[in-house]
Amino acid sequence: MLAQLENQFHDLYLEYFHKAEAHRRWNVLNDVPWADITTTPNEEIARVVQTFMAVEMYLPDYTSKIMHLVRSSRGRAWFQANWGYEESKHSLVLELWITKSGARSVDQIRAFQDDILSREWNLHYETPLEMIIYTTFQEFATSVNYRGLRRVAMQQSADPALDKALTLLARDETGHFEFFKNGVKLFMDVDRDRVLEALNKVIHTFRMPAQTLIPDFGAHGKLLKELGIFDDRIFLRDVVRPVLKALGVQSEELREARHRLGAA
Repeated sequence: MLAQLENQFHDLYLEYFHKAEAHRRWNVLNDVPWADITTTPNEEIARVVQTFMAVEMYLPDYTSKIMHLVRSSRGRAWFQANWGYEESKHSLVLELWITKSGARSVDQIRAFQDDILSREWNLHYETPLEMIIYTTFQEFATSVNYRGLRRVAMQQSADPALDKALTLLARDETGHFEFFKNGVKLFMDVDRDRVLEALNKVIHTFRMPAQTLIPDFGAHGKLLKELGIFDDRIFLRDVVRPVLKALGVQSEELREARHRLGAA
């Protein structure tokens, strides 16, 4: 059964990789209209972009620690390497927008990055199953964040460069979500009850990386809420419910699994 599961993960990765190569690869310098960038950016938008860039800056921790957790699985480990490449472009394109728009100087961004990298991100969960469930929600939530920021940015500044960058990022995050979601489904085919129990745990302990990594996140979280980009209500409505629907999980199943956990 384990060998079959790993073969399925490898097939899932190959499908993901070839689709990305054919339809979703993009170039940081050539596929964003930098010549049309708005050089008087809205400060609130700049703060959110900087917050999202900060989260992307923990790429070394994300890739190395998750890679170590799944290194025995070729499909999952190879995906993680590919994921790291794609996420590195996210950090780069956000940094370019911040500096090219004049929202922050290069020196300011470098000092900010040094401060960010002085801290370390750690795995939120200890098992591959819990982590793939966590990343399923996290990647979907990140795509919601980028789409929300794009909506607000277009209302306030209509910057073509930022609009295209956020469109590309949201599309990538949706692609990542699809891989993780399909991976969770593979686990469900093996032991649905175990996955449902893990889903309960992750949903009730979920925290976005920014909430645990960004200094003084309270102010950033308040801004995200005020702009209508992300908060607990949006997480439940626009993340948890759609993800559970995509997984084919009913609320009754979750309640039954929660009762089993309570009785254990």
